[in-house]
Amino acid sequence: MRRFDLKNMRTSVIDEITAMRIRQYELLVGTTVGLPIPVENIVEQILELDFDWIDIEEREGEQILAGLVPEQRRIVLNSRHIDLFEAKPGLERSTIGHEAGHWDIDIDRTSLHHPLLPGFEMQDNVVRRQAADRKVLVEVLNRAVYDDRYYELYRELTAGQDSPEVKSAVDRYQSSLLMPAWLMRTAVSAIDVTNWSQLYDLAEVAQVTISNLVVRLHRLNIIYIPEGTKDIYPGRDAFVGQLHLFT
Repeated sequence: MRRFDLKNMRTSVIDEITAMRIRQYELLVGTTVGLPIPVENIVEQILELDFDWIDIEEREGEQILAGLVPEQRRIVLNSRHIDLFEAKPGLERSTIGHEAGHWDIDIDRTSLHHPLLPGFEMQDNVVRRQAADRKVLVEVLNRAVYDDRYYELYRELTAGQDSPEVKSAVDRYQSSLLMPAWLMRTAVSAIDVTNWSQLYDLAEVAQVTISNLVVRLHRLNIIYIPEGTKDIYPGRDAFVGQLHLFT
């Protein structure tokens, strides 16, 4: 049993949970945080999860950047992809936030000390599931955000499985934790959100990937990018208004 109904979990609820975690951290350290959010400190000191680098075996068609070992309260990052983490600034932080989301809103902590269910196995202290099981699908979806090649794999594996909304909940958690709404609205007030160069600069300030930033700003209705284009509008209303000018 999940801690929350992820299928129907609104982004606004996820925002409230991550905001609570940030406020808890601020109370703990006695200061107000800004961008970039100290995600590693929040995960360690508030969620009380440890980090480790290990070699995680990947099956054919998989790209696993990290995993969560709930019984050990441990996030493990895959040492096979150190070069990828270094090449994509912000990817390590979003991956940590993604696994923290599994801990905070996904897993049933009351079952942590129960025997593993069929289809689970322990390999080098990392809980692995069968390729078509939900955890692997979540990880594949997470990779699809950064590499279009994984989108078709995701579609294939998720046929007949849970809705994409369930699988996207932990990604919404990580983007909300790394880019809280109040800080993002303040940050964009000083830039032109329709300028890609300025968005790249903001992604660097927040220490997130540009794709992560764009998705977050879209969810906050700060920007709107019509499907199939790279045109940016300052929100959906601006796009709709522009359409009315030519109809």
